[in-house]
Amino acid sequence: MKIISIALTLGLAAALAAPVMAGEQSTTVYAKNFAFTPGTITLKVHQRAKLVFVGTQGTHGITIPEIGLNKVIVIGNKPTTVEVTPQRTGNFVARCAVYCGIGHGSMLLKVAVIK
Repeated sequence: MKIISIALTLGLAAALAAPVMAGEQSTTVYAKNFAFTPGTITLKVHQRAKLVFVGTQGTHGITIPEIGLNKVIVIGNKPTTVEVTPQRTGNFVARCAVYCGIGHGSMLLKVAVIK
Protein backbone atom coordinates (compact mmCIF):
# COMPACT_ATOMS: atom_id res chain seq x y z
CA MET A 1 0.00 0.00 0.00
CA LYS A 2 2.88 2.40 0.80
CA ILE A 3 4.43 1.77 -2.63
CA ILE A 4 1.17 2.68 -4.37
CA SER A 5 0.85 5.84 -2.26
CA ILE A 6 4.41 6.90 -3.04
CA ALA A 7 3.92 6.21 -6.75
CA LEU A 8 0.71 8.25 -6.80
CA THR A 9 2.39 11.12 -4.95
CA LEU A 10 5.33 11.14 -7.37
CA GLY A 11 2.96 10.96 -10.32
CA LEU A 12 0.94 13.93 -9.02
CA ALA A 13 4.11 15.98 -8.51
CA ALA A 14 5.20 15.22 -12.07
CA ALA A 15 1.77 16.12 -13.42
CA LEU A 16 1.77 19.50 -11.63
CA ALA A 17 5.24 20.43 -12.86
CA ALA A 18 5.26 22.39 -16.09
CA PRO A 19 7.63 20.97 -18.70
CA VAL A 20 10.93 22.83 -18.82
CA MET A 21 12.64 23.43 -22.14
CA ALA A 22 16.43 23.31 -22.56
CA GLY A 23 18.01 26.59 -21.43
CA GLU A 24 14.97 27.45 -19.32
CA GLN A 25 14.64 27.45 -15.57
CA SER A 26 11.59 26.72 -13.47
CA THR A 27 10.94 28.14 -10.01
CA THR A 28 7.96 27.50 -7.74
CA VAL A 29 6.88 30.28 -5.40
CA TYR A 30 4.39 29.54 -2.61
CA ALA A 31 2.17 32.27 -1.18
CA LYS A 32 0.62 32.22 2.27
CA ASN A 33 -0.43 34.84 4.82
CA PHE A 34 1.91 36.89 4.83
CA ALA A 35 4.95 35.56 3.00
CA PHE A 36 6.28 34.23 -0.27
CA THR A 37 8.47 31.11 -0.05
CA PRO A 38 11.21 31.24 -1.05
CA GLY A 39 11.58 34.90 -0.12
CA THR A 40 14.18 35.44 -2.86
CA ILE A 41 14.40 33.98 -6.36
CA THR A 42 17.28 34.29 -8.80
CA LEU A 43 16.77 34.49 -12.56
CA LYS A 44 19.23 34.90 -15.42
CA VAL A 45 19.05 37.88 -17.73
CA HIS A 46 17.87 37.03 -21.28
CA GLN A 47 16.95 33.47 -20.20
CA ARG A 48 13.33 32.37 -20.28
CA ALA A 49 12.03 31.18 -16.93
CA LYS A 50 8.82 29.50 -15.84
CA LEU A 51 7.48 30.84 -12.57
CA VAL A 52 4.91 28.61 -10.90
CA PHE A 53 2.84 30.37 -8.24
CA VAL A 54 0.86 28.32 -5.70
CA GLY A 55 -1.27 29.63 -2.84
CA THR A 56 -1.16 27.58 0.34
CA GLN A 57 -3.25 29.96 2.44
CA GLY A 58 -5.56 32.73 1.28
CA THR A 59 -5.61 34.50 -2.08
CA HIS A 60 -2.68 36.65 -3.14
CA GLY A 61 -1.36 38.35 -6.24
CA ILE A 62 1.91 39.48 -7.71
CA THR A 63 3.22 41.66 -10.51
CA ILE A 64 6.90 42.22 -11.31
CA PRO A 65 7.10 44.67 -14.23
CA GLU A 66 10.90 44.88 -13.97
CA ILE A 67 11.20 41.31 -15.28
CA GLY A 68 8.33 41.45 -17.76
CA LEU A 69 5.46 40.27 -15.54
CA ASN A 70 3.26 43.29 -16.20
CA LYS A 71 -0.18 42.02 -15.19
CA VAL A 72 -1.34 40.97 -11.75
CA ILE A 73 -1.19 37.20 -11.37
CA VAL A 74 -3.82 36.02 -8.89
CA ILE A 75 -2.38 33.24 -6.74
CA GLY A 76 -4.92 30.70 -5.56
CA ASN A 77 -4.67 27.07 -4.52
CA LYS A 78 -4.10 25.81 -8.08
CA PRO A 79 -0.67 26.33 -9.69
CA THR A 80 -0.44 29.30 -12.06
CA THR A 81 2.50 29.19 -14.45
CA VAL A 82 3.85 32.25 -16.25
CA GLU A 83 6.89 32.62 -18.46
CA VAL A 84 9.21 35.60 -18.25
CA THR A 85 12.48 36.59 -19.87
CA PRO A 86 14.20 39.31 -17.82
CA GLN A 87 15.86 41.93 -20.03
CA ARG A 88 18.06 43.62 -17.44
CA THR A 89 20.05 42.68 -14.37
CA GLY A 90 19.32 44.03 -10.92
CA ASN A 91 17.60 43.41 -7.63
CA PHE A 92 13.86 43.99 -7.58
CA VAL A 93 11.18 43.76 -4.90
CA ALA A 94 7.64 42.59 -5.62
CA ARG A 95 4.81 42.96 -3.15
CA CYS A 96 1.58 41.06 -2.80
CA ALA A 97 -0.90 42.67 -5.22
CA VAL A 98 -4.14 41.39 -3.65
CA TYR A 99 -5.00 42.60 -0.17
CA CYS A 100 -4.69 39.59 2.14
CA GLY A 101 -5.00 41.04 5.63
CA ILE A 102 -3.09 42.99 8.23
CA GLY A 103 0.36 41.67 7.20
CA HIS A 104 -0.24 42.41 3.50
CA GLY A 105 2.18 45.35 3.38
CA SER A 106 5.14 43.25 4.53
CA MET A 107 4.59 40.42 2.02
CA LEU A 108 7.59 40.71 -0.30
CA LEU A 109 9.33 38.63 -2.96
CA LYS A 110 12.88 39.62 -3.81
CA VAL A 111 13.98 38.94 -7.38
CA ALA A 112 17.66 38.95 -8.32
CA VAL A 113 18.38 38.97 -12.05
CA ILE A 114 21.99 38.02 -12.77
CA LYS A 115 24.21 37.48 -15.82
